[in-house]
Amino acid sequence: MKHLATDNKELVRGRPFTYLTAEGASGAGSITVENIVDFAVNQVLQIGETGDEISEIIKTHASTAPATTTITLASNLTKTHSPYTKVYILLYDQIEFSHADTETGTKTALTISTGVYAKTITPDRSETSFDDTVYSTGYYFSKFKNSINGNESGYTDPIPFAGLAKNTVGFAINWALKRNKMPGFTENIDYQFCIDDVNSCLQFITGKLKGWSKLLKTNYVAGQTTRGIHKIALPSDIWENRGMKSILGVRIGTATDLTPKTMPEMEKEMEGVVVTQVRTQAVAGQTTLEIDNSYDFEDSGSVNIFILGTLYTITYTGVTRSATAGVLTGIPASGTGAITVTIPVDTYVWYGEEEGEPEYFSVDGDGNLVFWPFCDASYDNLNVYMDYWTGPTSVDSDADGLDTFRYDAVKHWLTWAIRSQSKNDGKRDLKDGDYIQFSQILADYIRAEVPAHRKKKYPRVNSITY
Repeated sequence: MKHLATDNKELVRGRPFTYLTAEGASGAGSITVENIVDFAVNQVLQIGETGDEISEIIKTHASTAPATTTITLASNLTKTHSPYTKVYILLYDQIEFSHADTETGTKTALTISTGVYAKTITPDRSETSFDDTVYSTGYYFSKFKNSINGNESGYTDPIPFAGLAKNTVGFAINWALKRNKMPGFTENIDYQFCIDDVNSCLQFITGKLKGWSKLLKTNYVAGQTTRGIHKIALPSDIWENRGMKSILGVRIGTATDLTPKTMPEMEKEMEGVVVTQVRTQAVAGQTTLEIDNSYDFEDSGSVNIFILGTLYTITYTGVTRSATAGVLTGIPASGTGAITVTIPVDTYVWYGEEEGEPEYFSVDGDGNLVFWPFCDASYDNLNVYMDYWTGPTSVDSDADGLDTFRYDAVKHWLTWAIRSQSKNDGKRDLKDGDYIQFSQILADYIRAEVPAHRKKKYPRVNSITY
């Protein structure tokens, strides 16, 4: 038999509420409240706090809308509620438990009773539970449901029949609660509190050493080179997308690593280069080219564009100056220097650029990888490889896993955080035993860590390198 349960407090977290201003007597068909804003027909309400024995879930009337301070109910109250009791608007009033043979297998809803697959939430208890006697292996899932409109939440992460593994977030949360002699969540220490502090811990650990080998991603393909384009967006999971501290190496195709440069150094390499982008699509034979910023271009001359790896040189005799709506004018309608191909919006427009084998890379202020020179035809359509450090993966559910080191550290951090919240008014005591244990685990792991980016060190004597 497998005991399944869901935390009922999730139903009221962040939901709109008001207060009773008069007693809601058992058998009454309406309630009087302080404010009816957000209340309407065909809603699910919870009167009272989750876990209180007098709490109940009830629905508003299907056609009689709330008016002034009165909410008409779809059925009579079964319990008596005192003034100032909270009245929540819920999204759901049922829960459905399901089973699958594998984590991604087809889910089968468990039968609560004959022909019934969704169990009504029990608000007078902290959890709604069900005992399954059918399966002895596989995985369980659950989701909330609304019996009025049929809306459903997403499924939870898979929970194995044998229970959560020891390296999961859920196991760490339960471990920390038991260490603090707490049977479950409270108003001040709820599930979200625990999830937030686990993520805070992971952020703290990662910030102590940028070069964690477990967070190093190698040979990541950031994109492909294209003639006329010298930047590629950094991966979304890089630890820092400003500066190069999170980048170990960048390569074009099978070439060796590019040399890193700061953006001021890169700008010096690109001295004399002017670049903007096409603002409005141009077609063959057009005598003007609308671009973004035209201020740095000469009064007349030529510019280069690249379309599908082919270089086109366009000549012009005039410029309409603007930082956002520039125009190159006097372009010949045909012959040398004419526009002979459709030029899409956002195509780069270059003057003074340098093509060849890329030698340097940097990171600009918009989180893009920039390399220079940009690729000529010999280096077009090649992969851009990156070795970089990711940030800590955020967790949001019990089934999310942690590696052994981080699990050992997290469980002590979370125990310390819960104790601080429950017994020290939220103030973090750095002399707490579990925080000291966390710090020791972290220190030991940093000492034992051999960063993948470690470089050879040479002695320096009188400023001479040997």
